[in-house]
Amino acid sequence: MADQGEQYEKSWILHHILDRFIGSPEIVEIRRRQILMSELMLNGRKQGTITFNTGSLAEGIWMKGSDKDTMFIGDKVIVLCPSQHFSISQDSKDKTVFMMRHADSRPGYVNLEVVNLGPTCSEVIAQSIVGVGNALFISSEMYRRNYADTMGNFANSIVETHGPAVTLTSAQSKLRVDTDIVVAIQCTRWPHEGLEWVSRPRLHSWPDQSLRDEIVQGGCQLVPVGDRTSADTFLQWRISFTTAERKLIHSLTHTQFLIYGLLKYLIKQISDRLKSIFGDEDILSSYIIKTVMFYAVESTPGSLWQEKNTFFCFVLCFKILIAWVNAGYCPNYFISINNMFCGKVQGENQQKLLHVLIELYNMKWECLSVGTVIEPPLGIRLQSVRNGAWELILLPPTKSEMQYDFEIFSAAFLATDSTDFLSGSLSLLSKARLGIGEFLAYTTTLRALCCTGMGTFEKHIPAKGNKEKYNVFRKCKNLITPLSSVCASPGLLTLATYHYQTGNYTKTLEMCRVMLSSFKINIFSSSNYQERDIYENLYCGRGYTLLHKCQEVWVSDVEFPANALQFCPSQLHPELINIPSTGILSIPPLPYAVFLTFLCYQELGDMRRRDTALCHLRAVKYDKDQGGSKHWIVHNILGICYEMVGDTRRAIREYKDSLDVWRFDQYKNPARRRIERLQNYQ
Repeated sequence: MADQGEQYEKSWILHHILDRFIGSPEIVEIRRRQILMSELMLNGRKQGTITFNTGSLAEGIWMKGSDKDTMFIGDKVIVLCPSQHFSISQDSKDKTVFMMRHADSRPGYVNLEVVNLGPTCSEVIAQSIVGVGNALFISSEMYRRNYADTMGNFANSIVETHGPAVTLTSAQSKLRVDTDIVVAIQCTRWPHEGLEWVSRPRLHSWPDQSLRDEIVQGGCQLVPVGDRTSADTFLQWRISFTTAERKLIHSLTHTQFLIYGLLKYLIKQISDRLKSIFGDEDILSSYIIKTVMFYAVESTPGSLWQEKNTFFCFVLCFKILIAWVNAGYCPNYFISINNMFCGKVQGENQQKLLHVLIELYNMKWECLSVGTVIEPPLGIRLQSVRNGAWELILLPPTKSEMQYDFEIFSAAFLATDSTDFLSGSLSLLSKARLGIGEFLAYTTTLRALCCTGMGTFEKHIPAKGNKEKYNVFRKCKNLITPLSSVCASPGLLTLATYHYQTGNYTKTLEMCRVMLSSFKINIFSSSNYQERDIYENLYCGRGYTLLHKCQEVWVSDVEFPANALQFCPSQLHPELINIPSTGILSIPPLPYAVFLTFLCYQELGDMRRRDTALCHLRAVKYDKDQGGSKHWIVHNILGICYEMVGDTRRAIREYKDSLDVWRFDQYKNPARRRIERLQNYQ
């Protein structure tokens, strides 16, 4: 009994460590809500592609190395199952239609025969069509390669392909996380290969009938990758259940979700060892771990998954994995006759992997202390708590509030921002419940209103008479002002831009001082622990509302949509003209506030204060989060200022430095044209 009591205690501690390491129920809910809200906004634009986020971040897990996977599903392309009758109806005549055909492969892979090439067929699809006898098929290999080329050209970056995905790495592109992009084709029917999943007996009612029905109604997707065990993968496409899998992950209890995160953690911790043994750390992919979790939850009673059984349930999942490796058979969760170990976990690899897993299993609790990818390992943290470091799991209320706030404001500021999303954001706001959902929908709606206001500004140009111009300006200001009451940036700085463009330089300077003279946290640099401590001391435990804290502290980039050319300061027009029609020019708030200050003093003829602002901007260039090392636009802004004071040599140097900043959006940078223009004038 004493031993059981110790196991319960250690499991309780482990559960609470995971609660901090992976996320509390409230924090996981915020992360998921932000992803869902972003999708609703993007997909409301109806621009030919449905966006669906997958990977750890969409599931609600954030740990070192967490990836963000995005699936783009064309809404003008559909796949039919062989049993489906098809006739080109009025609503589908513009769509490209494929029919699943048998492929010489494992279950779960098909060939796609062309039934109808619609007039809106993309160039990537058209270039991937090949003839086979009297029929036309779309080649997965050509499609994946063509899309990778398109993405590489668009992002001006080297891209890699891995399975069906095109990968933009954070190291190459300066994205916050590695991003896998998969372009898929939707099948609205549940495939024949997955019927066993629908009807198989479930002793413990997971997933329940309503969730199964919802999943079946959602159909499946086809992704461009063939069966690696086949002799010829050129035409093969894999049946994917990505949307179903996210629904299943979101249906897990919090304890089940934490154990799933613990399994992913352990595989991450041994990834270096796996790579040294097999030359491939992905021999145990996150998809295998997800499959283990699904089978474990389906085959056990929900009452088993309690805090006190955290380690027991983890071991149960690990034993399932060992049994599969021992048998050399990992059944796909939806198509159980598809052995996902084929061609990978066999022969010598199978025995080596089995040895590694049994060794970890025999370590019992000590297995949580292996690895150096994430430091300190969870096992060390657990032992520290047992030795008295209870602060590792029992957070003071102010620290819990601080962590909660950081998650909420990250979700609010990272949400998609565009005029196209106004109707979607208003719909979200009308449906939002009080609390997190309402705050997120409210801030997103105000950002969409602000974008609408910026786009309205240009209407003053053709306006006839002062009264009509005044009405345009008033409408623009009225649309921009609400966001300025929520945050200093982009809200107040966007309103400051309005005042600059309408000649009220004193008001502009007053608003810029708010950004420059008080403590602010930029959401893109919120990993700064010193800032977190200051925020906790000043704003947590004091009963402040989310709105008050947002007004006082939180800032994000100033953003100019492509349709706001006349609203954006004219000095930045080459940058804004260079972005796609649906794109946005983003500028970190600190350098932008200094830049706007410089412009105002230039207009006022106050050269002394103008030069002071220029010195300030030179210093801001070296800011580790908002400076030129991460943002080419900062070099451009400084170069523009040098041009305005007549220092051509320094302006050219800044533009050259701008071109050396390695970012995924470097293709938008007009610095080279700026250099050529200045050199031609010399």
